[in-house]
Amino acid sequence: MASRICSRCSKVINPGDLLYRVTIKVFADFDGIINIKSYTIDVEKEFEKVKSVPEDLLEEEVYKEFDYILCPRCKEVYCANPLHLPLDDLTLTEDVP
Repeated sequence: MASRICSRCSKVINPGDLLYRVTIKVFADFDGIINIKSYTIDVEKEFEKVKSVPEDLLEEEVYKEFDYILCPRCKEVYCANPLHLPLDDLTLTEDVP
């Protein structure tokens, strides 16, 4: 089996070493409510616009999946703040496990 590379830090992960797989799925959600007041849509016109858009771009509007390999350190960093939200004045140092 070949070595793998951490998607975040590019560290080589040798066969048998601990690694983590992160799969992120982003998909459209619907709460069951359509706000009709804000929509004045010409259905035929919208359909014509959609026909000219490449299929893969349309699919990404509904579903997108990402798959990453992480080393143990990068897994900890990712799990501590998966959405990369501001941490105010807090910074992670290299001595954090």
